[in-house]
Amino acid sequence: MSYEFEERDLAHICNVLNHLEHPAANLRTCETGAVIDLRWWRARIQAVLAMPLLPAHLERQARDLLTRLDRLPD
Repeated sequence: MSYEFEERDLAHICNVLNHLEHPAANLRTCETGAVIDLRWWRARIQAVLAMPLLPAHLERQARDLLTRLDRLPD
């Protein structure tokens, strides 16, 4: 079974989190009125974690991303 889509999805979510974790990016996001719903990103990660026979490296990456999401202010 190929997990190429899941790998790309987690990489995309990682890039989004890199942006959200940067204080200047958060300020710009708030100033433009854009709304980031962290629940949506969390659901995408949990969908990856629900995949059968998910390789261990993808599971670790997904769990690390969930931890990073938990640190962001709502």
